[in-house]
Amino acid sequence: MGIIEYHEGCNVRPEGCFGPWDNFYTIFGSELRFLTWHIGISIILGLILFGILFFLKKKWKLKLPIYLSAIISVIVAILFFFIFAFLFGIRVQY
Repeated sequence: MGIIEYHEGCNVRPEGCFGPWDNFYTIFGSELRFLTWHIGISIILGLILFGILFFLKKKWKLKLPIYLSAIISVIVAILFFFIFAFLFGIRVQY
């Protein structure tokens, strides 16, 4: 099981194939279309972190440029997505 893998769907060899018809990607063995809650929660956590960093900048407690706060929030959201996909993977039985 790799981190990100590419799989061919049933359109290549349709005889006796059960599963998605089109080609698809998996992250830690879970199809991307089943990880929508993971990405949604990760985006919300990234926005919360950005809000916290922006609030601290307004109160003169943190001296970060706004673009650096945005970059940090995006990186944290991506890391949360991969952590959630690893810990709370979704297995589909066709």
